[in-house]
Formats: sequence, C-alpha cells, structure tokens
Amino acid sequence: MRDPIELLTMLACASICLRLITYRRSPGARYRPWVSACAWLLIVCSGGQAIHIALGHAARGETTLWQLGIFLVLAALLLAARGNLARVLRIDA
Repeated sequence: MRDPIELLTMLACASICLRLITYRRSPGARYRPWVSACAWLLIVCSGGQAIHIALGHAARGETTLWQLGIFLVLAALLLAARGNLARVLRIDA
C-alpha cells in the first residue's frame, strides 16, 4: 500500500463487505431475491476490491479520491441501515 487513499478505500470496501455478510433478517421481514442478488454482488465486488488492494495488485494511482468517496458513502449508508440493503435502496416491491 503506497498512500492513504488506498488504505482508506480498502477499509471502506472491507466494511461494506463485512456489514453485508453479517446482516441478519428480522423474523417478519420479506425475502426479496433481487435485493439478495444485489447484496451478493456488492459482497463479491467490495471484498474483491479490498483483497486486490491488500495484496498490492492495484497500480499506482488506480484508486482515486472519487472512488473513495463513493465507497465511504455506501459504507455509511449500510452501517446506518444495519446492513439492510433494501432499506438503503428503498425497494418496496
């Protein structure tokens, strides 16, 4: 890891991945397959990005401040929603 932006991006991606993995549905909550598929895709992509950076495969300057901003906002939204992606997306159907 060469700069703080890479470190913060890796931590934001890891927090997104871990928060989604540890989500537990409420007893009365509905199962929504499309939200579940989106959550799975976010877990794979954010976890893969974190591993990519941690292993040093990211080229210098590959992670930008703009990407970090997106990941931080998404991580904050998921933490506030306690991992409930449907609440973040506000999908009622």
